[in-house]
Amino acid sequence: MVGCVTADEDRDRLAKQLLELPVHELVDVLRRVLPHYTEDEYGLRTTLVLATANKDEDVSDVPDLALVAWPDRDYYDGGLGPDQGLWEEGHCAKCATDLASNAKRAYCPACGARCALT
Repeated sequence: MVGCVTADEDRDRLAKQLLELPVHELVDVLRRVLPHYTEDEYGLRTTLVLATANKDEDVSDVPDLALVAWPDRDYYDGGLGPDQGLWEEGHCAKCATDLASNAKRAYCPACGARCALT
C-alpha cells in the first residue's frame, strides 16, 4: 500500500494486520515508522514514540509511563530479541528516560543511545 490511506476500510485492514503481530514484531514495525514523524523547529525536537502505561490501581490513579526502546538488532544478530512482552525495564543513561522493551539490549527512542535493561 503506497500513498495516503484515506478510507476507513484501508485503515481497518492495516490495523487488523498490525493486531496479528506479536508485540516484538509490532515494535519493530513501529520502529521503522515513528521516527519519521520527528520535527525540528525553533530549537525544539519532537519525536513520535511508543510508550507503555502501567497502573497499579491499589497504589495510585497515575500510571507509570515508559518509552518503548527499540531492540538492538546488532546485538541480537539481526533478530528482534526474545518474544516475551515488554518486561525489560530500565533508564537511558544518556537522557534518563524510563524505558521498557522486550529485549535487554535496546536503543532509547528519545536520544538513540544504546541501553542495557534488566
